[in-house]
Amino acid sequence: MKIALVRKECSLRRGGAERYCAQLARELIALGHAVTVIGESIDADLQDELDFLPIEVNNATSWMKNRSFAENASHALATGDFDVSLGLSRAAGLDVYRVTDRLQAHWLQVRYPGRLRRFWEGRLNPRHRAILELERALCGPGGPRRIITESQLDARLLQQYYRVPRERIRTIYNGVDRSVFHVDVRQERNAVRGSLGVSRDCPLIVYASMDFRGKPLATVLMAMVQASNPKLRLLVVGAGPIQHYTRLAHSLGLAQRVTFAGRREDIERYYGAGDVFVSPTAYEPFGLVHLEALACGLPVITTATAGGAEVIEPGRNGYVIRDAWAVQELAARLDEFFDLSEQQRAAMSASAAGSALPFTPQRNARETAEVLAEVCREKGRA
Repeated sequence: MKIALVRKECSLRRGGAERYCAQLARELIALGHAVTVIGESIDADLQDELDFLPIEVNNATSWMKNRSFAENASHALATGDFDVSLGLSRAAGLDVYRVTDRLQAHWLQVRYPGRLRRFWEGRLNPRHRAILELERALCGPGGPRRIITESQLDARLLQQYYRVPRERIRTIYNGVDRSVFHVDVRQERNAVRGSLGVSRDCPLIVYASMDFRGKPLATVLMAMVQASNPKLRLLVVGAGPIQHYTRLAHSLGLAQRVTFAGRREDIERYYGAGDVFVSPTAYEPFGLVHLEALACGLPVITTATAGGAEVIEPGRNGYVIRDAWAVQELAARLDEFFDLSEQQRAAMSASAAGSALPFTPQRNARETAEVLAEVCREKGRA
């Protein structure tokens, strides 16, 4: 198949959808397909490896950026010679759309629980209005033939908000690159801890995000206060308003127990240094961090409002708490985990790594290719 893969940015240096785009393109090519990435930017070292069709984007404002990308990507698809197109970003004219970013209709409900504020954001805020209009077009009757979700959570939300027929939806779980994320990274555990000023036997929680509010870091900090173990340390990986949360940690008496490592390209080393990974997510389709942490042998504590919870077996490879603001529940799960014997925690670590094994980029690409081939047959482009 000649496949057009649409994503604003294609990069192995970033996480989430940008990295997924590059990995998926590679895997589809390995399966024998011709892939052209359509987007605004790509890593320089990927340009010799992947066919890239750049499109212009008006970045004057956020809403202009979203609209112009969707329109220009649609034009590139219409003028190109492709058998099938797959969008990882919101764009018009797609054959298949993968819900890679948060479903905007639901995110506004979560982000703005008050009716008046939500009305203003959804109807009057140009950025939210533009994204919602693109989303409605994609999920409506005249949109792509198939919609791929990363989790059953998003499959249910598509039906709830847009009444998308179940037969139009395919759920394909993410895959984790086991050449990068694996239990051998734990061999650097003591070296990484030493560089952070954390002792070898100190109980260490790892939190990683680029959205300290949507995945409320405050919940983790307050849970540490309520947890019974006064030696708990927290390692925060990612970019955000660090000064604000440094002040919050200080006000909670945690100033000496929280380390901010900033954004890291070698995040796997920091997974390997930890004992447990915590991600209290307000809403997320299926964060790759869940699988990355599991693959590195870290049990994961996440929320029922995250698609990643679908791979967590409580007490075996992690725990699931009610929501992102369940401070007492998170504190109780931290106590439960760190009250285990060293042998029991090692068993959970092994179970965590084992549970990530089925989720490979190769399987993800094969299942994605099957959906694309299905659509090609419908289009008469077999």
